[in-house]
Amino acid sequence: MKHIVRDHVASEAGITEIQAEKAVEAVVDYFKTRLPVEVNNEIQGALNGIDRNDND
Repeated sequence: MKHIVRDHVASEAGITEIQAEKAVEAVVDYFKTRLPVEVNNEIQGALNGIDRNDND
């Protein structure tokens, strides 16, 4: 999922994938300082392709 977000940011902002990767990381790092741990865990899980709602 992280690569999808990176590609979307790169496309929408008209920047390189490397720049987009840094931008995504900056946003995630910002969230870490502003949001509850539980929310950050959900964000990290989503970016890493983990579906925490999957009961299988």
